[in-house]
Amino acid sequence: MNNIDVAVIGLGVTGLPMAIAAANSGMSVVGVDADPRRVGELRAAPPVPRLRVRLAGAVAPTAGVHLLCVPTPPGGDDGADLAPLSLACRAVGRAVRRGGLVVVQSTCPPGTVEGRVARRLADASGLAPGVDFHLAHAPDRIDPGNQSLPATRIPRVVGGLTPRCTEVAAAFMARLVERVVPVSTCRTAEFVKTFENTFRLVNISLVNELAELCRSWGVEVGEVLDAAATKPFGFLPHRPGIGAGGACIPVVPGFLSSGARRVGVRTEVVDAALAVNEVMPARVVARLQEALAARGMILRGRRVLVVGVCYKPDVADVRQSAAVRVLDRLRLEASVCYHDPLVPLLCLPDGSVLRSTPLAELDGFDLAVVLTRHAGLAESLRGARIPVVDMADGQARWISPSGPRDQETQAG
Repeated sequence: MNNIDVAVIGLGVTGLPMAIAAANSGMSVVGVDADPRRVGELRAAPPVPRLRVRLAGAVAPTAGVHLLCVPTPPGGDDGADLAPLSLACRAVGRAVRRGGLVVVQSTCPPGTVEGRVARRLADASGLAPGVDFHLAHAPDRIDPGNQSLPATRIPRVVGGLTPRCTEVAAAFMARLVERVVPVSTCRTAEFVKTFENTFRLVNISLVNELAELCRSWGVEVGEVLDAAATKPFGFLPHRPGIGAGGACIPVVPGFLSSGARRVGVRTEVVDAALAVNEVMPARVVARLQEALAARGMILRGRRVLVVGVCYKPDVADVRQSAAVRVLDRLRLEASVCYHDPLVPLLCLPDGSVLRSTPLAELDGFDLAVVLTRHAGLAESLRGARIPVVDMADGQARWISPSGPRDQETQAG
Protein backbone atom coordinates (compact mmCIF):
# COMPACT_ATOMS: atom_id res chain seq x y z
CA MET A 1 0.00 0.00 0.00
CA ASN A 2 1.25 3.47 -0.88
CA ASN A 3 2.68 5.24 2.16
CA ILE A 4 1.53 8.70 1.00
CA ASP A 5 -2.06 9.38 1.98
CA VAL A 6 -2.47 12.84 0.42
CA ALA A 7 -0.65 14.81 -2.26
CA VAL A 8 -1.50 18.52 -2.25
CA ILE A 9 -0.79 20.24 -5.57
CA GLY A 10 -0.22 23.94 -4.93
CA LEU A 11 0.91 25.32 -1.57
CA GLY A 12 -0.47 28.84 -1.69
CA VAL A 13 -2.87 30.49 0.73
CA THR A 14 -5.52 27.80 0.14
CA GLY A 15 -3.37 24.71 -0.39
CA LEU A 16 -0.98 24.99 2.53
CA PRO A 17 -3.69 25.12 5.23
CA MET A 18 -5.22 21.94 3.80
CA ALA A 19 -1.85 20.20 3.66
CA ILE A 20 -1.24 21.10 7.31
CA ALA A 21 -4.77 20.03 8.29
CA ALA A 22 -4.29 16.65 6.60
CA ALA A 23 -0.96 16.15 8.36
CA ASN A 24 -2.45 17.19 11.70
CA SER A 25 -5.21 14.62 11.23
CA GLY A 26 -2.57 11.88 11.13
CA MET A 27 -2.22 11.45 7.37
CA SER A 28 1.09 11.28 5.52
CA VAL A 29 1.20 14.29 3.20
CA VAL A 30 3.40 15.48 0.35
CA GLY A 31 2.87 19.05 -0.79
CA VAL A 32 4.21 20.21 -4.14
CA ASP A 33 4.47 23.66 -5.67
CA ALA A 34 5.78 24.90 -9.02
CA ASP A 35 7.52 27.94 -7.49
CA PRO A 36 11.04 27.11 -6.25
CA ARG A 37 10.98 30.17 -3.96
CA ARG A 38 7.79 28.99 -2.30
CA VAL A 39 9.23 25.53 -1.79
CA GLY A 40 12.39 27.06 -0.33
CA GLU A 41 10.38 29.22 2.08
CA LEU A 42 8.38 26.26 3.32
CA ARG A 43 11.44 24.06 3.72
CA ALA A 44 13.09 26.80 5.78
CA ALA A 45 10.03 27.16 8.02
CA PRO A 46 9.52 25.07 11.16
CA PRO A 47 8.63 21.53 10.03
CA VAL A 48 5.12 20.11 10.28
CA PRO A 49 5.09 16.44 11.32
CA ARG A 50 4.00 14.08 8.53
CA LEU A 51 4.24 16.86 5.90
CA ARG A 52 6.96 16.89 3.26
CA VAL A 53 7.40 19.61 0.65
CA ARG A 54 8.90 19.29 -2.78
CA LEU A 55 9.06 21.01 -6.16
CA ALA A 56 6.34 20.05 -8.64
CA GLY A 57 7.35 17.83 -11.55
CA ALA A 58 5.76 16.31 -14.65
CA VAL A 59 4.30 13.51 -12.50
CA ALA A 60 2.58 14.11 -9.17
CA PRO A 61 3.41 11.94 -6.17
CA THR A 62 1.42 8.73 -6.05
CA ALA A 63 -1.12 8.98 -3.24
CA GLY A 64 -4.55 7.82 -2.21
CA VAL A 65 -5.91 11.38 -2.46
CA HIS A 66 -4.80 14.21 -4.75
CA LEU A 67 -5.96 17.68 -3.76
CA LEU A 68 -5.59 20.30 -6.52
CA CYS A 69 -5.11 23.83 -5.15
CA VAL A 70 -3.57 25.66 -8.11
CA PRO A 71 -4.58 29.20 -9.16
CA THR A 72 -7.16 29.98 -11.83
CA PRO A 73 -6.37 33.62 -12.65
CA PRO A 74 -8.47 35.74 -15.03
CA GLY A 75 -8.20 35.12 -18.75
CA GLY A 76 -9.35 32.76 -21.49
CA ASP A 77 -12.76 32.18 -23.01
CA ASP A 78 -14.32 31.06 -19.71
CA GLY A 79 -13.07 34.12 -17.85
CA ALA A 80 -10.32 31.99 -16.27
CA ASP A 81 -6.84 30.95 -17.30
CA LEU A 82 -7.10 27.19 -16.80
CA ALA A 83 -3.55 26.40 -17.97
CA PRO A 84 -2.19 25.85 -14.42
CA LEU A 85 -5.11 23.57 -13.61
CA SER A 86 -4.65 21.63 -16.85
CA LEU A 87 -0.96 21.07 -16.09
CA ALA A 88 -1.82 19.89 -12.60
CA CYS A 89 -4.42 17.50 -14.00
CA ARG A 90 -1.88 16.02 -16.39
CA ALA A 91 0.62 15.48 -13.58
CA VAL A 92 -2.02 13.98 -11.28
CA GLY A 93 -3.45 11.84 -14.07
CA ARG A 94 -0.07 10.16 -14.46
CA ALA A 95 -0.09 9.27 -10.76
CA VAL A 96 -3.73 8.48 -9.93
CA ARG A 97 -4.60 4.83 -9.34
CA ARG A 98 -7.81 2.81 -9.39
CA GLY A 99 -9.94 3.58 -6.36
CA GLY A 100 -8.13 6.87 -5.72
CA LEU A 101 -9.71 10.27 -5.07
CA VAL A 102 -9.03 13.55 -6.87
CA VAL A 103 -10.48 16.68 -5.25
CA VAL A 104 -10.31 20.00 -7.08
CA GLN A 105 -10.13 22.88 -4.62
CA SER A 106 -9.24 25.51 -7.24
CA THR A 107 -12.04 27.94 -8.09
CA CYS A 108 -13.53 26.91 -11.44
CA PRO A 109 -16.02 28.27 -13.96
CA PRO A 110 -19.17 26.12 -14.00
CA GLY A 111 -18.67 22.92 -15.98
CA THR A 112 -14.88 22.84 -15.60
CA VAL A 113 -14.51 19.82 -13.31
CA GLU A 114 -16.88 17.52 -15.18
CA GLY A 115 -15.51 18.82 -18.47
CA ARG A 116 -11.88 19.86 -18.87
CA VAL A 117 -10.62 18.40 -15.57
CA ALA A 118 -12.25 15.02 -16.14
CA ARG A 119 -10.94 14.85 -19.72
CA ARG A 120 -7.37 15.80 -18.76
CA LEU A 121 -7.32 13.23 -15.98
CA ALA A 122 -8.76 10.53 -18.24
CA ASP A 123 -6.30 11.26 -21.04
CA ALA A 124 -3.29 11.17 -18.70
CA SER A 125 -4.36 8.15 -16.68
CA GLY A 126 -6.19 5.96 -19.15
CA LEU A 127 -8.84 5.58 -16.44
CA ALA A 128 -12.46 6.72 -16.32
CA PRO A 129 -13.30 9.41 -13.74
CA GLY A 130 -16.26 8.42 -11.65
CA VAL A 131 -15.75 4.77 -12.55
CA ASP A 132 -12.11 3.86 -11.95
CA PHE A 133 -11.38 6.68 -9.52
CA HIS A 134 -13.39 9.32 -7.66
CA LEU A 135 -13.52 12.97 -8.72
CA ALA A 136 -15.05 15.87 -6.79
CA HIS A 137 -14.99 19.62 -6.35
CA ALA A 138 -14.59 21.25 -2.93
CA PRO A 139 -14.00 24.97 -3.63
CA ASP A 140 -11.89 26.86 -1.14
CA ARG A 141 -13.43 29.25 1.34
CA ILE A 142 -10.95 31.45 3.17
CA ASP A 143 -10.83 34.92 4.64
CA PRO A 144 -7.17 35.99 4.35
CA GLY A 145 -5.92 37.84 7.39
CA ASN A 146 -8.78 36.66 9.62
CA GLN A 147 -6.93 34.80 12.34
CA SER A 148 -10.14 34.13 14.28
CA LEU A 149 -11.54 31.92 11.51
CA PRO A 150 -9.00 29.30 10.34
CA ALA A 151 -9.69 27.27 7.21
CA THR A 152 -10.55 24.16 9.23
CA ARG A 153 -13.49 25.91 10.89
CA ILE A 154 -15.09 27.10 7.65
CA PRO A 155 -17.77 24.72 6.28
CA ARG A 156 -16.73 23.15 2.99
CA VAL A 157 -19.07 22.42 0.10
CA VAL A 158 -18.35 19.13 -1.71
CA GLY A 159 -19.89 17.95 -4.97
CA GLY A 160 -18.81 14.83 -6.86
CA LEU A 161 -18.95 13.55 -10.40
CA THR A 162 -21.21 10.77 -9.10
CA PRO A 163 -23.04 10.27 -5.79
CA ARG A 164 -20.35 7.82 -4.74
CA CYS A 165 -17.67 10.41 -5.59
CA THR A 166 -19.46 12.92 -3.36
CA GLU A 167 -19.63 10.40 -0.53
CA VAL A 168 -15.93 9.52 -0.71
CA ALA A 169 -14.80 13.14 -1.05
CA ALA A 170 -17.06 14.28 1.79
CA ALA A 171 -15.61 11.59 4.06
CA PHE A 172 -12.09 12.79 3.24
CA MET A 173 -12.88 16.48 3.78
CA ALA A 174 -14.57 15.66 7.07
CA ARG A 175 -11.14 14.66 8.39
CA LEU A 176 -9.82 18.16 7.60
CA VAL A 177 -12.63 20.56 8.51
CA GLU A 178 -15.32 20.82 11.15
CA ARG A 179 -18.28 20.71 8.78
CA VAL A 180 -18.87 19.35 5.27
CA VAL A 181 -21.86 20.39 3.13
CA PRO A 182 -22.46 17.78 0.39
CA VAL A 183 -24.21 18.93 -2.79
CA SER A 184 -25.48 16.87 -5.69
CA THR A 185 -22.88 17.56 -8.40
CA CYS A 186 -19.52 19.17 -9.22
CA ARG A 187 -21.39 21.79 -11.18
CA THR A 188 -23.49 22.71 -8.15
CA ALA A 189 -20.33 23.17 -6.07
CA GLU A 190 -18.86 25.39 -8.80
CA PHE A 191 -21.99 27.55 -8.79
CA VAL A 192 -21.87 27.86 -5.00
CA LYS A 193 -18.38 29.34 -5.11
CA THR A 194 -18.97 31.60 -8.10
CA PHE A 195 -22.19 32.94 -6.58
CA GLU A 196 -20.59 33.57 -3.17
CA ASN A 197 -17.92 35.77 -4.76
CA THR A 198 -20.42 37.41 -7.11
CA PHE A 199 -22.64 38.26 -4.12
CA ARG A 200 -19.70 40.06 -2.51
CA LEU A 201 -18.76 41.98 -5.65
CA VAL A 202 -22.33 43.09 -6.32
CA ASN A 203 -22.63 44.46 -2.79
CA ILE A 204 -19.18 46.09 -2.85
CA SER A 205 -19.98 47.77 -6.16
CA LEU A 206 -23.40 48.81 -4.88
CA VAL A 207 -22.00 50.49 -1.77
CA ASN A 208 -19.33 52.24 -3.85
CA GLU A 209 -22.11 53.58 -6.08
CA LEU A 210 -23.95 54.70 -2.94
CA ALA A 211 -20.83 56.53 -1.74
CA GLU A 212 -20.62 58.39 -5.05
CA LEU A 213 -24.29 59.35 -4.87
CA CYS A 214 -24.08 60.46 -1.23
CA ARG A 215 -21.06 62.56 -2.03
CA SER A 216 -22.95 64.31 -4.85
CA TRP A 217 -25.83 65.09 -2.48
CA GLY A 218 -23.64 66.21 0.41
CA VAL A 219 -24.66 63.26 2.59
CA GLU A 220 -22.22 61.32 4.81
CA VAL A 221 -22.27 57.75 3.49
CA GLY A 222 -21.05 56.32 6.79
CA GLU A 223 -24.05 57.78 8.58
CA VAL A 224 -26.40 56.24 6.00
CA LEU A 225 -24.78 52.82 6.38
CA ASP A 226 -24.70 52.93 10.19
CA ALA A 227 -28.39 53.78 10.31
CA ALA A 228 -29.32 51.15 7.70
CA ALA A 229 -27.39 48.51 9.66
CA THR A 230 -29.80 48.91 12.58
CA LYS A 231 -32.45 47.08 10.56
CA PRO A 232 -32.60 43.59 12.12
CA PHE A 233 -33.49 41.79 8.89
CA GLY A 234 -32.88 41.93 5.14
CA PHE A 235 -29.72 44.08 5.26
CA LEU A 236 -26.05 43.10 5.20
CA PRO A 237 -23.63 45.98 5.89
CA HIS A 238 -20.83 46.69 3.42
CA ARG A 239 -18.42 49.62 3.46
CA PRO A 240 -17.15 51.68 0.52
CA GLY A 241 -13.55 51.47 -0.61
CA ILE A 242 -11.34 51.89 -3.65
CA GLY A 243 -12.57 48.71 -5.33
CA ALA A 244 -12.59 44.96 -4.80
CA GLY A 245 -9.31 43.06 -5.05
CA GLY A 246 -7.80 39.67 -4.38
CA ALA A 247 -7.76 36.42 -6.32
CA CYS A 248 -11.51 35.76 -6.12
CA ILE A 249 -13.99 38.60 -5.63
CA PRO A 250 -13.14 40.74 -8.71
CA VAL A 251 -12.37 37.65 -10.84
CA VAL A 252 -14.86 34.87 -10.15
CA PRO A 253 -17.99 36.83 -11.14
CA GLY A 254 -16.47 36.89 -14.62
CA PHE A 255 -16.61 33.08 -14.60
CA LEU A 256 -20.35 33.29 -13.96
CA SER A 257 -20.87 35.96 -16.62
CA SER A 258 -18.86 34.01 -19.22
CA GLY A 259 -20.74 30.82 -18.43
CA ALA A 260 -24.04 32.65 -18.84
CA ARG A 261 -23.06 33.93 -22.27
CA ARG A 262 -22.25 30.39 -23.39
CA VAL A 263 -25.85 29.35 -22.76
CA GLY A 264 -27.44 32.57 -23.99
CA VAL A 265 -28.32 34.04 -20.58
CA ARG A 266 -27.79 37.70 -19.75
CA THR A 267 -26.38 38.70 -16.35
CA GLU A 268 -27.07 42.43 -16.21
CA VAL A 269 -26.51 42.79 -12.45
CA VAL A 270 -23.23 40.86 -12.50
CA ASP A 271 -21.96 42.75 -15.53
CA ALA A 272 -22.90 46.08 -13.93
CA ALA A 273 -21.00 45.15 -10.74
CA LEU A 274 -17.94 44.22 -12.79
CA ALA A 275 -18.18 47.51 -14.69
CA VAL A 276 -18.40 49.55 -11.48
CA ASN A 277 -15.33 47.81 -10.08
CA GLU A 278 -13.47 48.45 -13.32
CA VAL A 279 -13.99 52.22 -13.15
CA MET A 280 -13.17 52.60 -9.45
CA PRO A 281 -9.47 53.53 -9.96
CA ALA A 282 -10.48 56.44 -12.22
CA ARG A 283 -13.06 57.57 -9.66
CA VAL A 284 -10.53 57.46 -6.84
CA VAL A 285 -8.02 59.54 -8.79
CA ALA A 286 -10.76 62.04 -9.67
CA ARG A 287 -11.69 62.37 -6.00
CA LEU A 288 -8.05 62.92 -5.13
CA GLN A 289 -7.74 65.63 -7.77
CA GLU A 290 -10.83 67.37 -6.39
CA ALA A 291 -9.48 67.15 -2.84
CA LEU A 292 -6.17 68.65 -3.97
CA ALA A 293 -7.92 71.41 -5.88
CA ALA A 294 -9.81 72.34 -2.70
CA ARG A 295 -6.40 72.96 -1.12
CA GLY A 296 -5.04 74.85 -4.09
CA MET A 297 -2.92 71.94 -5.31
CA ILE A 298 -2.76 69.99 -8.55
CA LEU A 299 -1.77 66.37 -9.12
CA ARG A 300 0.08 66.71 -12.39
CA GLY A 301 3.84 66.76 -11.96
CA ARG A 302 3.74 66.05 -8.23
CA ARG A 303 5.94 63.52 -6.45
CA VAL A 304 3.46 61.14 -4.85
CA LEU A 305 4.05 58.33 -2.38
CA VAL A 306 1.30 55.69 -2.35
CA VAL A 307 1.08 54.05 1.08
CA GLY A 308 -0.20 50.47 1.04
CA VAL A 309 -0.58 48.47 -2.17
CA CYS A 310 -2.03 45.16 -0.93
CA TYR A 311 -5.62 44.37 -1.81
CA LYS A 312 -6.50 44.01 1.88
CA PRO A 313 -4.99 45.37 5.11
CA ASP A 314 -2.34 43.18 6.73
CA VAL A 315 -2.44 40.59 3.93
CA ALA A 316 0.69 40.35 1.74
CA ASP A 317 -1.17 39.88 -1.55
CA VAL A 318 -1.35 42.28 -4.50
CA ARG A 319 -3.36 40.07 -6.86
CA GLN A 320 -6.00 42.22 -8.58
CA SER A 321 -5.28 44.88 -5.96
CA ALA A 322 -7.36 48.01 -6.40
CA ALA A 323 -4.52 49.95 -4.77
CA VAL A 324 -2.13 48.85 -7.50
CA ARG A 325 -4.66 49.84 -10.15
CA VAL A 326 -4.99 53.28 -8.58
CA LEU A 327 -1.20 53.61 -8.35
CA ASP A 328 -0.87 52.72 -12.02
CA ARG A 329 -3.42 55.35 -12.97
CA LEU A 330 -1.73 57.98 -10.80
CA ARG A 331 1.44 57.43 -12.83
CA LEU A 332 -0.33 59.05 -15.81
CA GLU A 333 -0.36 62.33 -13.88
CA ALA A 334 2.49 62.23 -11.38
CA SER A 335 5.82 60.74 -10.40
CA VAL A 336 4.76 57.86 -8.16
CA CYS A 337 6.56 55.61 -5.67
CA TYR A 338 5.06 53.43 -2.96
CA HIS A 339 5.60 52.22 0.59
CA ASP A 340 4.30 48.89 1.85
CA PRO A 341 6.02 46.89 4.59
CA LEU A 342 4.51 43.67 3.21
CA VAL A 343 5.53 44.19 -0.43
CA PRO A 344 9.25 44.92 -0.92
CA LEU A 345 8.99 44.74 -4.73
CA LEU A 346 6.00 45.51 -6.93
CA CYS A 347 5.63 44.50 -10.57
CA LEU A 348 3.22 46.77 -12.46
CA PRO A 349 1.06 45.74 -15.44
CA ASP A 350 3.51 47.30 -17.94
CA GLY A 351 6.39 45.24 -16.51
CA SER A 352 7.90 48.07 -14.49
CA VAL A 353 9.26 47.06 -11.11
CA LEU A 354 9.17 49.40 -8.13
CA ARG A 355 10.86 48.98 -4.77
CA SER A 356 9.16 49.98 -1.54
CA THR A 357 10.34 53.41 -0.39
CA PRO A 358 11.12 53.75 3.33
CA LEU A 359 8.93 56.19 5.24
CA ALA A 360 12.16 57.83 6.36
CA GLU A 361 12.26 59.35 2.85
CA LEU A 362 8.73 60.76 3.11
CA ASP A 363 9.90 64.38 3.12
CA GLY A 364 11.18 63.92 -0.42
CA PHE A 365 7.60 63.82 -1.74
CA ASP A 366 4.94 66.44 -2.31
CA LEU A 367 2.07 64.23 -1.21
CA ALA A 368 1.34 60.84 0.38
CA VAL A 369 -1.85 58.90 -0.40
CA VAL A 370 -2.94 56.03 1.86
CA LEU A 371 -4.72 53.33 -0.18
CA THR A 372 -4.43 50.27 2.10
CA ARG A 373 -4.62 50.72 5.86
CA HIS A 374 -2.19 48.20 7.30
CA ALA A 375 -2.29 48.22 11.10
CA GLY A 376 -0.80 51.44 12.43
CA LEU A 377 0.34 52.68 9.03
CA ALA A 378 -2.01 55.63 8.63
CA GLU A 379 -1.50 56.64 12.28
CA SER A 380 2.27 56.73 11.77
CA LEU A 381 1.80 59.44 9.15
CA ARG A 382 -0.12 61.90 11.30
CA GLY A 383 3.02 63.85 12.18
CA ALA A 384 4.24 64.04 8.59
CA ARG A 385 5.50 67.35 7.30
CA ILE A 386 3.94 66.84 3.87
CA PRO A 387 0.22 66.61 3.02
CA VAL A 388 -1.15 63.12 3.59
CA VAL A 389 -4.59 62.02 2.40
CA ASP A 390 -6.24 58.75 3.46
CA MET A 391 -8.36 57.32 0.62
CA ALA A 392 -8.61 53.71 1.79
CA ASP A 393 -12.39 53.97 2.14
CA GLY A 394 -12.77 55.71 -1.22
CA GLN A 395 -13.19 59.14 0.38
CA ALA A 396 -10.48 61.80 0.71
CA ARG A 397 -9.63 62.36 4.39
CA TRP A 398 -6.67 64.58 5.14
CA ILE A 399 -4.10 63.58 7.73
CA SER A 400 -2.56 66.99 7.82
CA PRO A 401 0.86 68.29 8.73
CA SER A 402 1.43 71.03 11.32
CA GLY A 403 -0.61 74.16 11.78
CA PRO A 404 -4.36 74.70 11.44
CA ARG A 405 -4.73 71.52 9.39
CA ASP A 406 -3.73 69.24 12.26
CA GLN A 407 -7.17 67.78 12.65
CA GLU A 408 -8.50 65.25 10.15
CA THR A 409 -10.86 66.84 7.70
CA GLN A 410 -12.90 65.36 4.89
CA ALA A 411 -12.40 66.75 1.42
CA GLY A 412 -14.66 66.39 -1.53
